[in-house]
Amino acid sequence: MGNLRRNAWALVCVTLLASLAMSAQRLPSAASKPVPLTPVATPPGLLRPAVALDASRRYSLAELIDFAQSNNPETRVAWERAKQQLDRAGIARAALYPTLAVVALAQQDRHRVLFGDVYYQQDLTVVQPSLEVYYTVFDFGARRAGIEVARAGALAAEFAFNDTHRKLIYSVTAAYYRLNSARAQSEAAQATLTNAETVQAAVEERLRNGLATLPDVLEARAAAAQARYELESVRGLERLAHGQLAESLGVRPTTTIDVQPMNPAATPILTETADAFIQRAVAGRPDLLAQATKLQAAEAAIRSARSQYFPKVTLSGSAEEQYQNGSQPPLPSVSGIAPAWLFKLGANWTVFDGKARYYDLDRARSERRQAETELEGMADQVAEEVWAAYSNVQTSLQRQEAAKALLTAADQSYSAALEAYRLGVKNFLDVVAAQRALAQARTAQAQSQAEVLTGFAQLAFATGDSVAPGTARRHP
Repeated sequence: MGNLRRNAWALVCVTLLASLAMSAQRLPSAASKPVPLTPVATPPGLLRPAVALDASRRYSLAELIDFAQSNNPETRVAWERAKQQLDRAGIARAALYPTLAVVALAQQDRHRVLFGDVYYQQDLTVVQPSLEVYYTVFDFGARRAGIEVARAGALAAEFAFNDTHRKLIYSVTAAYYRLNSARAQSEAAQATLTNAETVQAAVEERLRNGLATLPDVLEARAAAAQARYELESVRGLERLAHGQLAESLGVRPTTTIDVQPMNPAATPILTETADAFIQRAVAGRPDLLAQATKLQAAEAAIRSARSQYFPKVTLSGSAEEQYQNGSQPPLPSVSGIAPAWLFKLGANWTVFDGKARYYDLDRARSERRQAETELEGMADQVAEEVWAAYSNVQTSLQRQEAAKALLTAADQSYSAALEAYRLGVKNFLDVVAAQRALAQARTAQAQSQAEVLTGFAQLAFATGDSVAPGTARRHP
């Protein structure tokens, strides 16, 4: 009874100690102090060199795209993922071949053997090299289905690699046009500032000659100050656009990048219908093709799950050469070499598994239906993206024509208003209004050209034309 009581007290003490240990290891509550984190040093050379482009060179859009495809980390990551999927496909294909292994065994055993009323020491040494083989003869398509799943994954990775280039091309193109648009707006703002300073000088000259009033001079100074403010704002947009282009190129934002200006005469035109663009996008967009490979993989997974209902026939065997040496004093030692082999042909058939195979097949069929539905939904989304891009191109082309007419009219109106003011026919408010209208027209003209080119780039991005078959890169 005393032992039982002591054991009970010992059990209680062990339970209390375990509870205290578990409570000491619990995470702190939300109201507790934060847990100090161990600092982790970033690897050296994480930032790229400040100069990755030739600062004295003016780059075209094609040259920038080529540079980004080789330099941007996203393309290299996508390339490595594609290589990994190709390796997985090779691993799956290796299941069609037998497995060979060379095994070497060396063993020494010493023990004592009872013979009569005497123990005799016995030593036994065995050296056994062997060649083993294992091969699946027939599995009702399980290996072939696994190969198809891996092959679909490799295709999906290749399409994802091309889609990475598609996104990168659009990113560089959009940043390039955005930078050119900001520079064009900066030039327009500079021209507006020059006009405002010219008007200010003319008004102050008229004030000295008694032909203008002080409010006119103050209004002219305010207009010039407003023009300087807008110029600095546009220059800020230009710096931001420069940083976005550097990010797309995979270089540091402090890198000097000189780009060629947009060519106003190179504005493209629409020559196809929206339906033609949609059909081409559905047939060749990399991300849609990658989604289609998921459907292929799901169908192969169904065949793999169905094959588990059937037996698997395997062949295995080994061939070996066994060297033995034994000694038992006072008898002389004995040695011998003997070949041995073993071959097996077996069949493994799971008769009952608690409906695990049934649920696995049902899951595979559900994943196939999910992949099919996702593919249909993605095709609809692609069609919507192409239609939106096509509509934006049409709108931007019309806006460009309107901007050209607006700039011509505003320039003529400003010149006429300024001349009339000098002749004393119009007051200064008319000149300021015409000046502001001209500034807005210049900005609209600069923006409209970039909008047209960006719209066409977006249309090529939506249709996948930028990575059409035969033009996609095979490596970063």
